[in-house]
Amino acid sequence: MTGWEAVLAVAVFFLAGTVKGTIGFALPLIGVPFLSVFIGPRDAVMMMSIPVFLTNLANAWIDRRQWRYAKEIVLYTAAGVLAVPAGTLFLHWVNPEVARLLLGLAVYFYLAARGLFPPVETLSRAGRVGIGGSLGALAGFMTGVASVPGPVNVVYFSMFSWPKEAFIFMMNFFNTLVASSLVASLAYHGSYTLGALLWIGASLVPIFGGMWLGLRLRDRLDQALFYRVVRLALFWVATSLVLRSAWKFLA
Repeated sequence: MTGWEAVLAVAVFFLAGTVKGTIGFALPLIGVPFLSVFIGPRDAVMMMSIPVFLTNLANAWIDRRQWRYAKEIVLYTAAGVLAVPAGTLFLHWVNPEVARLLLGLAVYFYLAARGLFPPVETLSRAGRVGIGGSLGALAGFMTGVASVPGPVNVVYFSMFSWPKEAFIFMMNFFNTLVASSLVASLAYHGSYTLGALLWIGASLVPIFGGMWLGLRLRDRLDQALFYRVVRLALFWVATSLVLRSAWKFLA
């Protein structure tokens, strides 16, 4: 990177960390597209994988008192962790833009028909198993493809009647597990070189600086405002996925 590109990277990582601290997700959704401009999507996913794991782990630890809610997503989490290697293989052999485009369109559908989705608590056991297992596998697959389980998580977790602290904890609890699976898969494929690890270490400074700010902004958001911010962020995420994929196909 040139000097101005490095300054821009610091600003982007600080912004991504701030958003992550405020709403609990979106770090890779900001960082991966930016890095892809300079180093390509596969290396961008690899570069963001360790920061994603560490920030999720830190956020989950901060909200660890919400641990009791974890029992509600056991199947979702297991399916997600198991599906990560499949997404990693997809990333190595197939164009990941197809998956990003479909995910973005699916999120648009969810936002448009959000009132039609029943609360998970009202579903039968079979309904919970089907929805939880299917969406968990999709979230894990998208972690392997593009390090972006956030949109799927928001769709599923929004179906629960959780306070915002529990919502954020569950996002980060799930993301920590699938991110660890992603890191293990990338390490197995020999993706982490010494140069890459040094670059990753440098990126952690602005990311965690931004997250520190975001955590303080989160405390100022009431429950209703928090979920409005989450839906706006989800719309932005879907738009970025669709536009990026469309641009790749048209270029």
